[in-house]
Amino acid sequence: MKFAHALKLKVLAAAVIAASLSVGDAHAQRGKDRDKQEEAYPDATRESPEAKNTPRLAKDIQKMFDLYNEGEDMEGAIAMAEKLLANERAKAYDRGVALMIAGNAALGVDDYPRAIPYLERALEENALPNNNHFATMHTLASVYAQEDMTEKSIAMIDRLIAETKSKDPEVYALKAGVHYNAGQYEQTIDAVRKAIELNDGNSENNWQQMLMASYNELGREGDAVALAEQLQAKNPDDKRTLLNLASLYAQTDNSEKAAALLDTARQKGMLTEQRDYENLYAIYLNMDGKEAEAAEVIQEGLEKGILPADARTYTFLAQSLYFSDQIEGAVNAYKKAAPLDSTGDTSLALSQILTNEDRNEEAKAAARQALDKGLKRPGEAWMVIARSEYYMDNFAAARQAYAEAAKDPATRDQAQKALAQISR
Repeated sequence: MKFAHALKLKVLAAAVIAASLSVGDAHAQRGKDRDKQEEAYPDATRESPEAKNTPRLAKDIQKMFDLYNEGEDMEGAIAMAEKLLANERAKAYDRGVALMIAGNAALGVDDYPRAIPYLERALEENALPNNNHFATMHTLASVYAQEDMTEKSIAMIDRLIAETKSKDPEVYALKAGVHYNAGQYEQTIDAVRKAIELNDGNSENNWQQMLMASYNELGREGDAVALAEQLQAKNPDDKRTLLNLASLYAQTDNSEKAAALLDTARQKGMLTEQRDYENLYAIYLNMDGKEAEAAEVIQEGLEKGILPADARTYTFLAQSLYFSDQIEGAVNAYKKAAPLDSTGDTSLALSQILTNEDRNEEAKAAARQALDKGLKRPGEAWMVIARSEYYMDNFAAARQAYAEAAKDPATRDQAQKALAQISR
C-alpha cells in the first residue's frame, strides 16, 4: 500500500541550498571578531585552519564577497573567483574561499551542475575554517541529492556526521530524504527517528510524512497508524495531521474511524477545500447504510460553495439521496445534473428512476433528452420509453420503442422478449 502523500526530496534539498546562500564573509571574520564567531561544529575532529589570505589578493577577495553578498551579479562573483584561482600567488585559503563563493554563486543562478565541481574543490583545498568547510559539505550533499546523485549524497552526509559528530536534526532529515527517494525505507526510518530525537522529540511535518510513508512501504501500517494517532492527539486542530490520519484509516480499512474523524473536522469548520468534502462523502458512499450522511455532506458543501455545482456533484447527491430512500430529492438532484452533463448518462439515470416511480411522461421526456445527447448505449433509453408507453397503455408506441431498443446489442434480447409478450 502506498502512502497518499508522495514526498519530493528536491524541496527539502532546495531549502538547504537556499540557506547556504547566506554564506558569511570568511575573509572579514578575522582577528578579535573571528575569535568571537560562534563555532557551529564544536565537536568536529578537524582542527579549524586560520582564515589567512594573501595580502596582495585581499582587494580582489573583498570585491568577490561584495558581489556575492549584494546578490545582483552572481556571474561577476564567479568571474572574480576565477581570477583569484588563476593567480599564482593564491594560497590554499584564497583558493578555498574563491571556490566556495563560486559554487554558491552558481547555486544562486540555479546552475547546480556548475556548482558541484567548485564545491568539491573547495573541500579538497581543506583550507576553510570549520564553519565554512562543513557548511560547504552540507550544501554539497544537498546539491548531490538535488541532482539525483544518491550515493554521493549519502556518502557526503555520513562523512559530515562522522567528522563533526553532528547533533543537527536537519542533517539527519536530509539523510532521511535521500534514503527515502532511493527506496531505502529502513534507513529512512532510522534517520527520521534520529532527527526527531535531536529535535527534542519534535517532528516537522515532512519528517512525519517520510516516516509514515516508509512504514507503509514496508507493510508496517500499524506503526504508521499509531504514529499518526499520536501526532493527531498532540495537535488535534492541525488540519494536515488530521487528514493524514484519516487517509491512513481509509487505506487500512478503518472507514468508520476515517469518516468519524473527518466529520468531526467538518463540524469544527476545518474542511475548507473541495477535496476535503469529496473525500468524506466518498468514504460514506463506500460504507453500508451511510448514503444519507453522504448526501448531508454534499448538500452542505454545495451550500457553502466549497463543492462545485456541476453534473458530477449533483449526480453523487442524487445517488446518495436515492439509496437513502429520498426519492424526490434524488429526482430534483438529477434534474439539476442533467443539463450540465454532455453525455446523456444523467438524463438516462433520471428517466430510469422516474419510470420506476410510475412518472411515465417525465420518464419519456428524460429518456429522449438522453438520446438527443448521443448515448453510447441508446437501447437503454428506448427501453425506458417502451415501458413508459406500455404502462400508459400506448401499446403501438411501446412496440415501436422496443423495436428501436432491439437494434442495440446491449438490449436486443430484453427488447425482443418484451416485444413477443406484448404482441400476443
